[in-house]
Amino acid sequence: ARVLEWNTKVELQGLMSMMDALRNASKGLTDRALTGPVHYAQIPELAERGRARVMQFFERIDGHLAEQPYLAGDRFTLADITAFVLVDFAAWVKLGLPGSAENARRWYAAIAERDSASV
Repeated sequence: ARVLEWNTKVELQGLMSMMDALRNASKGLTDRALTGPVHYAQIPELAERGRARVMQFFERIDGHLAEQPYLAGDRFTLADITAFVLVDFAAWVKLGLPGSAENARRWYAAIAERDSASV
């Protein structure tokens, strides 16, 4: 249950925010801010809000990781994989883990050392 809880948090609070940032700022997605057959214009304010939300989420997981090695507890799980991808994905809009996020940086470095992280 904790794995699903944290995976859902990463998806809804992290990846959805990232989606707003990317789809509303990328030149390649002009007039395609939402998926589907209807063309929607980008809204720059949504891109900025998305970036802010991603950074707030990174701060949130940093605090959470101060108490345990992985998002859902003592083991590496799907929630960590999803969050690891989010951190890498954030680089597409020039975002990353804050320099002050020592716990999140430790967590990210530990996952990056895994053989599967380079696939």
